[in-house]
Amino acid sequence: MQTWACHLEYRIASVVAAANSAKGEPSLALPVSLQQLTEGKKKYAIRSLSSGRYLDGRNPGMDDPLLSDGSRDPLSDAHLQWIISPISNTENVFSIRSVSSGRLLDGRNPGMNDVKISDGTRNPETDMYLQWQIIQLTENTFALLSQSSGQYLDGRNPQLDTPILNKESWDPYSNVYLQFFIFALD
Repeated sequence: MQTWACHLEYRIASVVAAANSAKGEPSLALPVSLQQLTEGKKKYAIRSLSSGRYLDGRNPGMDDPLLSDGSRDPLSDAHLQWIISPISNTENVFSIRSVSSGRLLDGRNPGMNDVKISDGTRNPETDMYLQWQIIQLTENTFALLSQSSGQYLDGRNPQLDTPILNKESWDPYSNVYLQFFIFALD
């Protein structure tokens, strides 16, 4: 079953890339692998499988990220671009910094479900609120688990534009709301 789902996700990404190319629009590469994420600080777009929306880092003065619809192009829109950097001496734990605001995705305290983006002055190497375990679910999909709250980033449904943190008891392998594509932009 998991192999079938992996092929379906890959096919969806391929179809989207082909459709964008046919319309003369820039096309994102296929989603990255966990190994590619560990190689260093590059720009990525993070797209929810459940809503089809991109994680949006907003402007410097704002502290609530958004889920922006797919009409904006992450190749040219800095609000949809993130720098994912490995945390030293950890396995598959990263900081996630918005290119547009310079702020870091903040996983909050246990029991809180509103996602924030920090003011950008805190050190993600020593601040567990800014650390996210990225779990590879299939060849092309990931879950983002906050190290401070123990909750997963939730991409919601297409009608909602605010990401939340969701129950650690939910299984990211079977819950599409907790699944994301991560696309390399450079």
